[in-house]
Amino acid sequence: GVTLGWVASHSRAEFSKMATKMVVVSFGGLARSAARRGVGARVARGAGLRASASREAYRDVLKGTSEVLPVESGEPVSLASLWSDEGKRRHVFLFLSHFGDLTSWEYAQKLRDKWDQIEALADGVTVVGLGTAESGKKFAELLNFPSTFLYADPDGSLYQELGFEQGFMPDADMSPYFKLLPMLAGIGSPGTIQEVLRGYVGDRNAKPIFESGTLATLFNVVGEGYQRPFELATLRLQNMVGILPKWGELVENDALICQQGGTLVFEGTELIHEQRDQGILKYADIDALLTALEKSS
Repeated sequence: GVTLGWVASHSRAEFSKMATKMVVVSFGGLARSAARRGVGARVARGAGLRASASREAYRDVLKGTSEVLPVESGEPVSLASLWSDEGKRRHVFLFLSHFGDLTSWEYAQKLRDKWDQIEALADGVTVVGLGTAESGKKFAELLNFPSTFLYADPDGSLYQELGFEQGFMPDADMSPYFKLLPMLAGIGSPGTIQEVLRGYVGDRNAKPIFESGTLATLFNVVGEGYQRPFELATLRLQNMVGILPKWGELVENDALICQQGGTLVFEGTELIHEQRDQGILKYADIDALLTALEKSS
């Protein structure tokens, strides 16, 4: 009752600022609390999730009338005009979450670092993020991401057509920030708890994140050749520090903050690779994407 009264008596902008800070501060605590209670294991699979679109449905949407906004110009273009499904041409579609999301930042950083390999193996690449063209342009600027390939979906309608996950209780009439908090605890966001914890405990099956510079030197004290404890958590903290001061520029439509994305690869009319993001921080595996492209080349 106290919380609802506070929200009712404050402006949306004030609440958004408060909620954003609350999300960041609560991230680790919620994860630990949910892990102790086993909340993630009790998630109702149907809650807030949408069935995967068929391969034909994906193509119908991507070759349909949907429009996106190039972040460089902001002028709408037909998504269908950005790719060809003739012959054996391989086209990669990378659908990020919103431009102020830790997930999209982390995924974009990995894509950026592997960009030359992706371009060499694909005949075309289209990256779409949730938000305005202006937000996308700021996103590309902050991450040094190739803006020529980046487009914006300002209302999330394309993602819904593609059947991507919409998070916790997508149809509930409540603040998206209240929907986001349970997702950080793994509710309506399968795998998030494990991914948060992985950032702290490390992963011997993953590659190191910092391979040069001061941070690399520090983490090399712990070990080399794998993702060390707290290494991924350090990257995420750096990203938080980059996101929060620019939140208003990166997120102009907070209704999109729970929407997830996905990665699709077509060879002609055939869908040869699909990865749907199930929840926060559960973005596509870059190595799996590269392997799919290599097998089709």
